[in-house]
Amino acid sequence: MTHADVTTPADADALAARILQPRERPLVLVSTDHDGGYAFDVDRLRAELDGIADVITLATGTASKRLESLVPPKTQVFNGAARSYPPDFGANPNWTRSHLRFPGQAGTDDLIHDAMAQTGRRTVESAPGPGIRRARGIVQGFVADGTRAIVRLDDGTAVTATATLLPPDVPLIAALVVGEPVSGVLEGGELHPEPLVPDLDVFTDGAHTLALVVKVTELRATVQLHPRLPVVLRRRDVGAEDRPVSDLLEVGDVVRVRVHRKPGGEIALSVADADPEAPLVPPLALVAGGAPWLSEDRPRPSDSGTDAEQPASAAHRDRGAEPATRHDVAALAHEVAALRSDLLALTNLVARSNGSNASNSGAESQLRAENERLRAQLAQEKAERAGAEARLAELSEDRRETGRALRDARRAAERAHVDPTPEGIRLEIERTWGIRTAPGERTRWPLREYSLGPGFIDSLAGLDETQLSKAVRACVDAITGRDREIPARELHRLRTGEGGDDAYVVRADGGRCWRSSIEQNAPGARRLHYWELPGGVIELSRVVHHDDTRP
Repeated sequence: MTHADVTTPADADALAARILQPRERPLVLVSTDHDGGYAFDVDRLRAELDGIADVITLATGTASKRLESLVPPKTQVFNGAARSYPPDFGANPNWTRSHLRFPGQAGTDDLIHDAMAQTGRRTVESAPGPGIRRARGIVQGFVADGTRAIVRLDDGTAVTATATLLPPDVPLIAALVVGEPVSGVLEGGELHPEPLVPDLDVFTDGAHTLALVVKVTELRATVQLHPRLPVVLRRRDVGAEDRPVSDLLEVGDVVRVRVHRKPGGEIALSVADADPEAPLVPPLALVAGGAPWLSEDRPRPSDSGTDAEQPASAAHRDRGAEPATRHDVAALAHEVAALRSDLLALTNLVARSNGSNASNSGAESQLRAENERLRAQLAQEKAERAGAEARLAELSEDRRETGRALRDARRAAERAHVDPTPEGIRLEIERTWGIRTAPGERTRWPLREYSLGPGFIDSLAGLDETQLSKAVRACVDAITGRDREIPARELHRLRTGEGGDDAYVVRADGGRCWRSSIEQNAPGARRLHYWELPGGVIELSRVVHHDDTRP
């Protein structure tokens, strides 16, 4: 691990002044991740940009927070991200002139290209790239499972939009709206929309806006004003005190909400208090130059992943019958509630008539007859609702059975015999990567260069077929870098001791040792140890038991 150049608040003060003062060349700033490492190749940056740009490293923590307080909004760097500041950045400190590069979304080549574009020069090692400029256009539609969009630029040119500059929690298909404008950085035939920091100050106390329902249970629902701002609604917040929240809301619904500001500025939302006639504060745009990400008439994004894994007949049935049944249940619930109210009112009226005017027998008989009619209608409505709920439960069980069958078939295929030899393991890694990585994800999770360490094959000797398949899946996640986003992998750097302050294990060649979980909640659960070498090559070291902490 390379020691960061900027580690203290005093260092950050000097760095902020350097960023904002006129300079002769760009300044590339690379921050450390949570483990103190770098997602970008700092040595290569310094080698290729020697004499062309200054490369500075920043420790995430006290120093990065201090820098954030000194530079203009949205121009800070932390948590493994990096950016290049042009020489005259202080004269026009606009964040769009210094693109923030996120780990996993961009690489070292992107930073080199940014610095070169700010100088107009290139090194021999850097291949010439397409011209960079800002551009604007209209979104025409989505391709590649929503990971790319077709945009018609103002000059009539058709290009593809990508999520290169967007953080992982802001998917492109949510950020762009078909038929609406978008702007970004154009490189050749690719447009890169730039993320916007959510401005929550626009939602004042009592304001009305739209939210997206992302999770629903019987007791509560989770909605979003922005993909990074989930808010939990309870029964009273949706007006469902006497019934499940799932009767009123469904995942994917866009609902009108009223904003409540708690002491301290924290946001709470309510569907029950929302006025259907109140003017709406426009929902947030997720990217620069883009439209609000929600609208009352915007169609819900389809769950293509679920339907793609189901037989055609089951998928068609789920898309048609189940939503219709959910609608029937919700409608019947409203009718039952209304009938209960009418019945209660009539019962009270009959009681008052008995006590105040015994002679009005005709009116009393009429009220009693109406009361009995409503009771019969209520019983019928309850029966219909029970039938609808039974159909819904049956459809849900069919979907679960289909999912289980597909999952069992997939696991059975993955448990096919694995030959624990170098050739067999390499073949199995490629096959598993092909099965586990959808075509639209393969550019994001490529099978990077890797090697098998001298003790790796021997460490597989005691594994059965199931354990060997699990180990191969962990290897694929390590090689692609996907293990960093899978909580169950419990990925962390290996230390020289058991203490939290012990140094990380680093080889003489600069390789860093990582430890990833293969199994959970099992005696002697296996772990994968692997080395990440300078340049990004992965060396698979050993499969070990939980208590074995040797590299």
